Amino acid sequence: MNKTFTIQTLGCKVNQYESEAIAWHLTKSGFISKSQHAAYAIINTCTVTQKAGMQSRQLVRQTIRKHPDALIIVTGCHAQISSEEIQQLEGVHWIVGHAYKHELPQRIKNHLHPHKPESPEIFISDILHHTTYNHLYLDSLQKRSRPAIKIQDGCNAFCSYCIVPYARGPSRSLPVDQVVALVKKIRDNRYQEIILTGIHLGMYGHDFHPPIPLTQLLNAILQIPECPRIRLSSIEPLEITDELIQLVKESSKICNHLHIPLQSGDDQTLKHMNRHYTTGYFCDLVHQIHDSIPDIAIGIDILTGFPTETHAAFEKTLSLLEGLPAAYFHVFPFSLRKGTGIAKQYKSLDVQTIKTRAKILRELGGQKRMNFYQSNMDKKQWILVESTDCNHARGLTGNYIPVTVSSGALKKNEMTHVQLTGIVSAKEMQGRLLL
Repeated sequence: MNKTFTIQTLGCKVNQYESEAIAWHLTKSGFISKSQHAAYAIINTCTVTQKAGMQSRQLVRQTIRKHPDALIIVTGCHAQISSEEIQQLEGVHWIVGHAYKHELPQRIKNHLHPHKPESPEIFISDILHHTTYNHLYLDSLQKRSRPAIKIQDGCNAFCSYCIVPYARGPSRSLPVDQVVALVKKIRDNRYQEIILTGIHLGMYGHDFHPPIPLTQLLNAILQIPECPRIRLSSIEPLEITDELIQLVKESSKICNHLHIPLQSGDDQTLKHMNRHYTTGYFCDLVHQIHDSIPDIAIGIDILTGFPTETHAAFEKTLSLLEGLPAAYFHVFPFSLRKGTGIAKQYKSLDVQTIKTRAKILRELGGQKRMNFYQSNMDKKQWILVESTDCNHARGLTGNYIPVTVSSGALKKNEMTHVQLTGIVSAKEMQGRLLL
């Protein structure tokens, strides 16, 4: 048996985690990762936009050409949502939905012969009725310095523009004791920071009986001796509680960094998006967080070009963002996604309008980032070193500032104390080592 594999990944940190877990299980069973002519080629796809779906299909075709003798396995969100389209791609052998994704390593290990089906074998179920958290476990994590741990899957929000609930199913959580055990493994492997991630992270534990809030999980992790630094991935505004803000403020182990989706600064547009907060609520929340934790990095997601976003609505968004103490923006040009609620009601705005609005927001985001860097000048921070060369080390502060220091002595995964001394560019600051 040719025990070689390759895995290609598109999309979010959750997909990246799952790909690394699949690779870890295969490697542990004696499989070898191979960049060309592998026996098993896995494509972990994304479907969050129409473009992501197109890119997923392109990657499948590229993989088939690069690994002509491989068993071609397509999994991920695009496989779950658009299996019919993937079936039309000549050379695909397995199409695996999310309910069966965790079985992939064992399914490959059981495939002890070179048989390839003439037509794709499909392993997909109705994910909307899937209530089990199928965890892809691994205890030796990523090559990068800040491993992400998936602690939650699925989403119950059904925003009108979003296909994700249909691809991932309802919210499901990894039990606290399993999260704690995984963090201990990460600590034992000498990682200095973990990223807690999920499809809808703030809904962690809501599916338990009784429910367990995210803050309870965080407190359990903080009890681990020599606990790594903890960073939270994106969390919805309605799920940022006073208790969470206080915990971030008080704990030296939780990064001063929150990434909060706004999407629109216009209340009517938010209603059309099926977002259940107002711009006033969001504004008050961000100011509350900043007042409580002055050096915190607050990142904001903005979706511009929504079909009902008028010029006046865009101007309201721009005005709101100008007044917020944000560190950076993630700007997403709207892409109408077939199968979503909004796609059944409206047509897209013209492409140039969407591009222009995205450009304006990105320019404002660049100004916010530079202002945030300026506000951190001369401050002392701990950075986690992520890369080194003979003369420099590059790392990340708890409040999400990339920093370069002149040093040939630091090592990757090392935590070191620096003073921020200058702004190199919109992408990094300069630091000086502190003894």
